[in-house]
Amino acid sequence: MEKRWLLENMDGAFLVLDETVDGGVILESDPQQVIQKVNFRTDDSGLTEQSVAQVLQSAKE
Repeated sequence: MEKRWLLENMDGAFLVLDETVDGGVILESDPQQVIQKVNFRTDDSGLTEQSVAQVLQSAKE
């Protein structure tokens, strides 16, 4: 993941982290469930399922 891409998509990365972890407790580990929750919250914000999936994959790596 490039630093520039992350900076341009920081809102999406924080949204994914917010849906995945709360107070240090892992709430969701299934990427598809996280994508569904993020897509529900961001209907028209410009995030795409592909970009969210990329963030999840990069976080795993």
